[in-house]
Amino acid sequence: MGREARPYGPGVMIAKTTAGARERPHFGWLSIGLYGAGSISNSVKSSGLATFLMIFYNQVMGLPASLVGLGIGFALVVDAFIDPAVGQLSDNTRTRWGRRHPFMYAAAAPVAICFFLIWNPPSGLEGLRLFAYMMACLLTIRLFDTFFELPSSALMPELVEGYDRRTVVVAVRVLMSTLGSMGMTVFAYQVAMKEQPGGGGGVLAKDGYFSYSIVGALVIATTILISSIATHRFIPWLRQAGPAARTNHLKQIFEVLKNRAFLTIMGSGALVYLVAGITQGLAIYISLFFWQLTQGQLAILAATTAAASLTGVILAPQLTRRIGKKEAALIGYFVGAMGELTPFILRLLGVAPENGDPALFYLLAAGRFVNFVSWSVTGICISAMIADVVEDNAVRTGRRSEGFLFAADSLFKKIASAGGPALAGLVLSAAHFPIGARKGEVAPEVLQTLITLYLPMLVAIYTVSMSIMAFYNIDRHAHAANLEALKRA
Repeated sequence: MGREARPYGPGVMIAKTTAGARERPHFGWLSIGLYGAGSISNSVKSSGLATFLMIFYNQVMGLPASLVGLGIGFALVVDAFIDPAVGQLSDNTRTRWGRRHPFMYAAAAPVAICFFLIWNPPSGLEGLRLFAYMMACLLTIRLFDTFFELPSSALMPELVEGYDRRTVVVAVRVLMSTLGSMGMTVFAYQVAMKEQPGGGGGVLAKDGYFSYSIVGALVIATTILISSIATHRFIPWLRQAGPAARTNHLKQIFEVLKNRAFLTIMGSGALVYLVAGITQGLAIYISLFFWQLTQGQLAILAATTAAASLTGVILAPQLTRRIGKKEAALIGYFVGAMGELTPFILRLLGVAPENGDPALFYLLAAGRFVNFVSWSVTGICISAMIADVVEDNAVRTGRRSEGFLFAADSLFKKIASAGGPALAGLVLSAAHFPIGARKGEVAPEVLQTLITLYLPMLVAIYTVSMSIMAFYNIDRHAHAANLEALKRA
């Protein structure tokens, strides 16, 4: 069955789906779950790089923290500018497998292989040669991960249109992502890099990274293929690129930047990613050296994170139905920030339990649970809000550009988040954090400087991000009006 072009807004053409009169398959719970499984690949990659890459190349391989942080930030900036090109390409690609799936299938092998390679540098590399190796692997991972993640995310507005149903789909993706991240983190701490009774092993020893990288690579490749295959049968019912779908890229960027809803969610989300980059870069240093937790306790915290995110997945759809996406996101943001900051505030006030006291671990676990329940709600709402911008932008411009919108959002977030690892590396350098450090042997003034630099940055970024989010202007009624307008077009 051939494609037929039809008007889609003022003067713009987009191809119909190729399914004709056939009934579209039901996008039920099994399809949602298998589609959501694709987010596991990204979470395994992202959590692994965020949690272990700094400490591996700094403490295990001996590169300066500032150099590692700047390298990670540079890779994110390069990746950010690749995103719009991939988004545009997937919006306008015409194949028998539709616009998205060729890119999704192509990503599986390169991402998995390079994930393995980045944790297994050839022996004898050091200094700038080691840094160049890290960068080559990192840039390749990020390029091909974009080939999957962007087209996969861009499928969601076409697979489901309902205001509340989208929140459910995003919630399932967040749940899958959390389970993948938690599973690999627990595997790293308790199996691949488990601390030995005599004091060996752990994340500061190189040996465990081999089995960690093997398992991670297999999970990445498998979940990408599962998600791609599970959504393959919907291709005839997805929109196809028509001959007039291409447009001036610069013009399209300006059109998107005129959309108030997109600007607010992009600005607020970019700062969320900046906070995440800083926190992830420093979290393992703070956990091991400031709080002096064991890797067994870190594994329990990872499981706590999964339980908290599951709670957030359950709460988010309920909250958005009752009070709306923006309001739920703002509440989650504030409560999550308080959950993260409270243990530090209590320590600075001198009322927190001492390191090694079981009460301290319970305090940190409670803060982690509150933080990730709330941030899970906020993350789900933000993703669902971006999906709602798709129809709002289509009404305004007459162009359906899911890939470009998700890419543009990703571009600004990645540019902002690039500052996270860079700032984390600079904070470690400014605190004069030693290479080859051992738990309990880092000077107190170094740790005090680390926290003194870290906390004010978080508070400032949280405040600005929540202020920006308050201006988002698509609610349930506006979304329904946009859907109705597109049906009439």
